[in-house]
Parts: sequence; C-alpha cells; structure tokens
Amino acid sequence: MDQRSADAPVAAVARLGGVPLTPGDHICALYRGRAERDRLMTPFLADGLSAGHICLLLGTKGEGHTFRDILASAAPAVGRGGDNFQIRGPDEYLQDGTFDADRTLARMYAWSDETFPSGNGTCARLAADMSWAQPLVRPAFVRDLVRYEMNTTRWLRSHSQVGMCMYDLELFDSDLIVPLIKVHPMVWLNGMIMENPYFLDPDEETTGPPASGET
Repeated sequence: MDQRSADAPVAAVARLGGVPLTPGDHICALYRGRAERDRLMTPFLADGLSAGHICLLLGTKGEGHTFRDILASAAPAVGRGGDNFQIRGPDEYLQDGTFDADRTLARMYAWSDETFPSGNGTCARLAADMSWAQPLVRPAFVRDLVRYEMNTTRWLRSHSQVGMCMYDLELFDSDLIVPLIKVHPMVWLNGMIMENPYFLDPDEETTGPPASGET
C-alpha cells in the first residue's frame, strides 16, 4: 500500500538538509567525492539510528568496518550502529558482474517484508552508494538502471521507509544523471534538497522510463 494514499497528512520520519521526509520519499543525492558522500550520508544514518530506525547502507564494497568507525566518531551516541545498522555490498545489485533489475527489486521487497513484520511500526532508512555502476555504463544498462530506479519509488512507498540513492558526479556524467533525475521525486545537490518538477511518477506514467538524452 502506498503510504501516501491515506487522507490524513503523513508525518515526517526523517530530515535531510532541514527538509522533512515522509515514508516513501526517494532522493537522488548528487555529490562529488568520498568525503562529501560521508558528510551527507553519516548524519542521515546516525539520526535514523538515534530514532530507533532500521538503517541499510547498500552498494559499498569492503567499507563496512571503515564506515562503522566513521559513524562512531561522528555520532558517539549511536556508536557503530549495532543490530539496527546493516551494510550490504554491490552483490545486492550484481550477479556474476551483471545487473539484474528484477532480481534486485525482489531482494529489496524481501528485505522490507522481513524488516516490517505485521506492520510493527518500524521505520527504515536506505542509503545506496551507486558507485558500483560506473564501469557498466552503456545505453542498455542506463535504460535498465532508470527502470530500476523508477520501480524503486514503488518499493519505497510500500512501507514506512525513505531512500537516498547516491551518485558521484566525479564518476558519472549527464548521459546517466539526466535520465536518473527524472525518476526521483526529490534531488539533493549543492547542500540543498528540492522537489523535482520533472519527476515522472511511476504510478501515473503510462509510457516507459526515459532513455538517455530524452526530454
């Protein structure tokens, strides 16, 4: 069920850059370099852990121990995150080096079903470092990734969860970034988060996802 379908106002469950986030929000976070990524991601996850949320860091390779140290230094109250902080690598997206959007989405839905048993009031936050995608960028892959991100909005809306997909502008150019922005309802750039006027809502669109270069 879409968390936004109820008539009553939806309460904020998180904040990013001072902007309230509600269940189902899906942010495209554009940044430059590892240091900026950590400055953005650390408080997003630390605040969630402080609030008792389940937090998932997705897509990083071999960074689990390192990022837990960063978290403990930046937010001593939450330490290294404990059981509420989960870290999964690029294998959540890739199988034998190949991206399978349907397989990945199935794994995400399964994770939510396990995280939210019987509507227990839990809230979750996802931060996905998409740097693993850089070596794969080709027109066909871009189309698959855009379709995945479009359907990720549906997945995030299925439970009380917010997600931030993080793309390094030092790794990706406009061929990937432009179509990706169109399938995210919110965009973080240069320290600001904005509602996306060009967002193509998957629950309203009848055409396929935008290809690279389309307007």
